[in-house]
Amino acid sequence: MKLIKSGALAIGSNVIIADLHLGLFRFHDPVLIERVAKLAEKFETVIIAGDLKHLGKRSLTKEFIEKISGLAELIVIRGNHDVGVDYRLENSRGIRLGKYGIFHGHAIPEERVLDAKCLIFAHAHPSVLLTDDVGGYKERAFLMGEVTINAERKRVVVLPAFNEICASTAVNIERPAGFAFRRWDYKEWDAVLLDGTVLKLSTL
Repeated sequence: MKLIKSGALAIGSNVIIADLHLGLFRFHDPVLIERVAKLAEKFETVIIAGDLKHLGKRSLTKEFIEKISGLAELIVIRGNHDVGVDYRLENSRGIRLGKYGIFHGHAIPEERVLDAKCLIFAHAHPSVLLTDDVGGYKERAFLMGEVTINAERKRVVVLPAFNEICASTAVNIERPAGFAFRRWDYKEWDAVLLDGTVLKLSTL
């Protein structure tokens, strides 16, 4: 498992991204498509862990699917914004990839997904607010930690929004959205910035 600076996660020949929200700002869609295309050229499978499109917005979703599907296998997991995405690509609640369970994060996934040794999800758009004497700014981040489910310890990775224009949640000052953050204590997890810097949430 390898973190990629663009906000992607690589597992062998698979690359996982989430929260593209195509259509949020339609002028930005071609930029996102090209960024994903560059990843697709390097991996056999591209997995979208939810929210390929932005609900209620016109987008280049069809163009995205056609281009990326021509470069790699494309798997799209349904997110809460993905109403109307081509049903042939949707996976209702998530997928298993060996010991990894991948889902969006807005709802509890199927048991077979939650039974995985490592849970990978998104939805929260995590970032960290870094402050100084004159203010502060947000940096997108992966969240990494452990949880206990049915007396079994599991690893957790929360993906940042791949679309850098999306609003984000500064996890060091507010609770992120999604069932996971209501159910599990994330305050001892690590935030990993896109440049690889590791920050302990409990110290921020």
